[in-house]
Amino acid sequence: MKVVFLYLSLGALLSETRGDELTISPSFKNCDVLFSWNNLQKKYYDVRINNTPWARVFEPKYTVKDALMYNDNIRINVRAEHSSKDNTLTYNVSTVESKTGANLTISWSVSFFPRQGIFDIFHMKNNESTQIISVSTNNSPKITKPKYRYLSQPYNSTCISFGIIGITLDDAGYYAGGTDASNALSSGRGVFLKVSGHPTKPNIRGNLNVSVGSYFELTCLSKSTSAPDYYARLEKLSYMWLVNGTKMDNKNNQKLSLHVTKDIRYNKYSCTAMGKKLESEPSDTVKINPLYKPDKLSIDPKPKLKNGTLTVKEGETIGPYDCSADCNPPCEIIWKYKDTAGTLHDATFSGYTLSVLTVSRNISLLRCIAKYMDERDNKRKHNIFFDVQYLDNPVLFVSDTFEEPNHTVKIKEGKEFQISCNVNGNPEPKMTLRKVASDSKINQSTSGDWLNHTMKSLQCSDIGTYKCTGMSPGFNNTEKMFRINVTCDTRLDYSLPMKTLYGSKSGQDIKVTVAVPVIANPPPQKSSVTWFGPVENLGIASTVSQQDVPYKHRINSSIPILNQNYFGNYTLKYNMTDVVTITINAEDVPQVPRNFTGYSYASGYINLTWVSGFDGGKEQHFILSIRDRFGWQELANLSDPGQGRVVHYASGRLNAGQEYWYQLKSCNIINCSKESANITITAKAEPRLSVLLDKTFVIGASCAVVILILTIVFVLIILKRKTVLNRQDNQQDGAEIADQPDVVLYAAVDKSAFQKNQNKADVVAEAVPEKKDETDNLYAVVEKKTTTEAKPSATKPESEQKNESKRERQEGATAAEATGASGTSRNVNQDGLIYIDVDFAKKPENKDKNEKPKIHGEEDRTVVDFSKKAPVVKKKPKKEEEK
Repeated sequence: MKVVFLYLSLGALLSETRGDELTISPSFKNCDVLFSWNNLQKKYYDVRINNTPWARVFEPKYTVKDALMYNDNIRINVRAEHSSKDNTLTYNVSTVESKTGANLTISWSVSFFPRQGIFDIFHMKNNESTQIISVSTNNSPKITKPKYRYLSQPYNSTCISFGIIGITLDDAGYYAGGTDASNALSSGRGVFLKVSGHPTKPNIRGNLNVSVGSYFELTCLSKSTSAPDYYARLEKLSYMWLVNGTKMDNKNNQKLSLHVTKDIRYNKYSCTAMGKKLESEPSDTVKINPLYKPDKLSIDPKPKLKNGTLTVKEGETIGPYDCSADCNPPCEIIWKYKDTAGTLHDATFSGYTLSVLTVSRNISLLRCIAKYMDERDNKRKHNIFFDVQYLDNPVLFVSDTFEEPNHTVKIKEGKEFQISCNVNGNPEPKMTLRKVASDSKINQSTSGDWLNHTMKSLQCSDIGTYKCTGMSPGFNNTEKMFRINVTCDTRLDYSLPMKTLYGSKSGQDIKVTVAVPVIANPPPQKSSVTWFGPVENLGIASTVSQQDVPYKHRINSSIPILNQNYFGNYTLKYNMTDVVTITINAEDVPQVPRNFTGYSYASGYINLTWVSGFDGGKEQHFILSIRDRFGWQELANLSDPGQGRVVHYASGRLNAGQEYWYQLKSCNIINCSKESANITITAKAEPRLSVLLDKTFVIGASCAVVILILTIVFVLIILKRKTVLNRQDNQQDGAEIADQPDVVLYAAVDKSAFQKNQNKADVVAEAVPEKKDETDNLYAVVEKKTTTEAKPSATKPESEQKNESKRERQEGATAAEATGASGTSRNVNQDGLIYIDVDFAKKPENKDKNEKPKIHGEEDRTVVDFSKKAPVVKKKPKKEEEK
């Protein structure tokens, strides 16, 4: 036997500080430890056991319940009111375990053995203290029961030891020693003895009648017999479940839960309880009674069914049949049959067996019913369907009125119309409702006693003869006919295509033919047909024609479209009730644009305008073309801003003074306008000199006299000045000629070319003097200047060169006017040759490299022949110069 010894040690660590001090004392009683301390007259104390949260008490004591559950020491910490001082005490409980029938030695130590008096050992159990051994210093111990043995040597030893022989459950409890019972309990030195016993035989509790598919739950009930009682309450038992004497895996809980099946009825379940060391005997076995409803029924002998039915004829007999069902508890078997009205009737049977049954035409099926546990809803049934063959003539009802064959029913359009047809038979005959002369069925029934058809709202199309037919294998078809005549108001026939959108041109002879399909019974009258449209008093004539059936007709009309005002919506009314609305849209080429005009508002620019006309009913655009030498070329495609709006077009830069031809057309998706608008415009140009002269002729004539006078005065001044200059030049020339060589270079001038160019000039300032000898040659004196001599002229500023050139031209013009010579600088030498001065001096370079060179005075140019030489110029006598 393995015995565990624990010792009880009591230690108090009291810290001494200034202020109040607490003295804590423990007391063990009924497995509880009571801690008490001296009363400091405080309102409350804060107590903490081991590491548990602080608890506040209002008395100087605190009880720790179930002290044996603490594996470690019990440490208490107490703080008085408004104090942070910790007052602690550690209490250790020593326990020893054993089982019944065993021998045990219990020992503990005390701090001292009393020198005088008696040391008693007490057994405390169930709040009672019993002295079992009394020891004095000089005498041998006194033992109350022979099962105890005092073992301490010497007797006054501080190591207290005694033995217990043949332990029973009554020996369990707390053993402590002291001078008296109170001293023993408060000493905190003792041993707690726990005696283990076998748990009681378990008892299995639970519902043993459980439905299949659910779960059953069994509970194993047992309790500990260990002592003392308060220890038994703390002892936890474990359980083991067995099925058919075999331990079940993973089933160690007090409760057992399993899914219920039909086969569970064959199992036996039991359980055992186990304490720390001892196991109980097995419980009594229990069996689960699975409850289940009837799954399916079986009929013996099994009927020969065809397509799930038993084919019999009226008057034949069937049976006997046995009906059985698998259910727990056993089901009650009942036999019934059902008539064609759906009513169940009791059949004759005994136990599970159906007696012989005579079949009649009103029996539709035979049924076996398994009733489960007297519950109305928990029952299973098995049906045997019968096929009793018979067929009756159709029975026809029209709007709940019995109809004779070939009867005509007259009814207003829109009314509800009900047809009911019945053909009695079994198997249920096939019934059809059909309109005569129609390929389609209105309704058909293959099951049920009645074929019902409701026409919610009758139409003219429902006019005709109808028949109800009953069909069944092995029988001739039976039928019944009747006729329906529906009166209906005139309305549009939506079953036929109806054109509601038309496109047309306009004109005196233009008409749009419209055919409107309508449904009417009786037929419509043309006198009641009226058209309403965008123009009043249309006066449209209409005719009515019947179609393939009596209730279908066409209203034919011709609507005139005289002009654009006739386009729009037209509504056909019959007896002033709307039938249909159509739309006639314009569908023609657009009109030619109006007021096509143009003007040139600046030099080389032209602006064109026109007014947009009717677009022909389609979106239009304008095509502007211009004519060149190859013909008309499209210039622009312009959108239409709207009828009556002005359209503008501005050209780009054109040649000033040139005439241009423009053509304008309006086009839409159909085509372009039949005609086009044309215009010819001359681009504006700056006025020329000759034109200005014409325009200012009057002003020039008035000013001519003044200018002439001023010119004469100016010429006289110039001539006088020129004479003086010539004299000075002649003197200088005489000096220069002496230094020049005898040979002078002359260039022959092509006179004919000169005259030709002279004729081309638009404006001639002065006429060239006439010369009789037209063959006289003209020569040009060529002045050859060196490069160095040309530089000063070339390097002059452009403004100075222009001024000098202008001054030379003025001087030359003055001299020419005085002598009557040409504007060109000319001289006649002694040989009679006319020569001109040619200057080859370099001109200043043009800064613009891309500018093309210009030819000035091209109209006066001439061809110069440099191969000829002029005679040497001789010095004139002074007398001639003076002249």
